[in-house]
Amino acid sequence: MKTKIISLVALISLISIIGCSKKNYKPGDTLTITSIEMADEYGESTLIQHNGFDILVDSGSELDANHVKEVLNTKVSDKTIDLLVVTHPHGDHIGGIINDALSDMTIKQIVDYGYTYVTDGHDKITNNEYVQAYINKRNQFISSGAKYHGIVEQMNESKVLAISKKDDLNLRWLKNDYYFSEKDTFPNSECKSTNPNVTSVSFVLEYKYWNLVMCGDIDSTFAEPSISNNHEKLFNDKNKRILLKGTHHSSSSSMGYKFLDWTRPEIIFTSSAMIDSVCVPNEVVLGSGEGQLNHPNKSTMKRMKDRCETIYWNGINGDITFTTDGVNDMTMSGTGRHKDYYKKGTTDIADKEKEKSVKFFDSEFAKYY
Repeated sequence: MKTKIISLVALISLISIIGCSKKNYKPGDTLTITSIEMADEYGESTLIQHNGFDILVDSGSELDANHVKEVLNTKVSDKTIDLLVVTHPHGDHIGGIINDALSDMTIKQIVDYGYTYVTDGHDKITNNEYVQAYINKRNQFISSGAKYHGIVEQMNESKVLAISKKDDLNLRWLKNDYYFSEKDTFPNSECKSTNPNVTSVSFVLEYKYWNLVMCGDIDSTFAEPSISNNHEKLFNDKNKRILLKGTHHSSSSSMGYKFLDWTRPEIIFTSSAMIDSVCVPNEVVLGSGEGQLNHPNKSTMKRMKDRCETIYWNGINGDITFTTDGVNDMTMSGTGRHKDYYKKGTTDIADKEKEKSVKFFDSEFAKYY
């Protein structure tokens, strides 16, 4: 009887240890994430670096191509992009590639949306000739030795890319029910939306306790619920810390509460240019005039604030660089924006230097929100 009691106690202890155990990570080598400033047109381009391994996610718009190129030439010392991710075929994500932002770089691997995009649109965001220009550039990279997969084919081959086993750094592709294969044409009858935003290639970069969530321009109606439902328990571990890139430039159609509750972000950064009109004598006019799409959106930013106190926007900060060793708090620094704006109710210009690293809701710009 005594032996059975001891065995039962041992079993209960073992179950308790297993149930409460977590991996105790040690600080690793530096991971940097740079959200490149979009000064002239809404768009985004993000550079991720760790020990000489460089990932570029999208390339911004054609108007910001020179700045993207400048950042890459400054930060990528070996002039090699190890992984190029192109989330979807919109001009504010492929424009830099088309306009030679990557002309000084060697591309080793490309993962993009995969399908053939056909539209009768006439602007550069949805123009077939513009998309074909990206395909031509992609083919040039491939002919120069780049390995290529559309996201469906990539996930069939490998759902996780191990970047550094020593540092527990992995890229995990996220399942989106709105991905389409290289043999498919979009739009098509299998998808309720005709907007390629819903097809955005998405992933989480897992680095010890920190997780970077990148989901392109997915929307709160279709793709956000799809990804969160497909990976419902991914962030259940309360030890995980989340850096989230705001989806679709934090527009009115993105960053729904369900998606925010799924990711539980500790920090959010969003990317779009300060293209809203700064009118003399003193007002910023949000979302008015041709091309003024109000990114980031007022209601969306307030919704984000309900779930996360630490929010940054490269329209205010300029190039934003986050740095982490995977364990300790993530640091943030900004280079300072290229554009000026008036403080609300005055004819004074907001101080770029003071706002290089300011949180969105601590900025002068937030007073317009």
